[in-house]
Amino acid sequence: MQLERLGRVRIAVVIFATNKVLMEDIVASSLPQALVAEDDRALADIIRLALTRAGFEVTVAHNGKVALEYASRKQFQAIVSDYQMPGLNGEQLLTAIREQDLAKDAALLLCSAKSYEFDSERLRESLGLAAVFYKPFSLNELVTTIQAALMVDFVTDSPI
Repeated sequence: MQLERLGRVRIAVVIFATNKVLMEDIVASSLPQALVAEDDRALADIIRLALTRAGFEVTVAHNGKVALEYASRKQFQAIVSDYQMPGLNGEQLLTAIREQDLAKDAALLLCSAKSYEFDSERLRESLGLAAVFYKPFSLNELVTTIQAALMVDFVTDSPI
């Protein structure tokens, strides 16, 4: 009897998992795509949540090399990158993305806790950044900046 119940549970799980994958594929194809490159997992989750609530399908990478790999495989409309992270720093990541023409029309944003250690205007101009944010920053301002850069109106069910 117990084996029979386990068998049914496994079948139900497989069916549920298959349907979930199909639904994710359908939903993912209709949402704007955002890449978050942030090594601080808690902050990455907070940014992911804010962008998800704003109507984005979000991919998170916890280092610059992984983020570049994701950008080479998928077209993103928005890329939010930390400046200081392992693999490639934010400047190296966004430079590679621009040089390889991986995000032609994407809104690129750079976030950093190091407001005095780099020339934000130079980076903004050379990389075509929509904005540079210094930590801590407003999630509402981050989302609004991305929306303005993309000139798209998103409907949000809940506040960020």
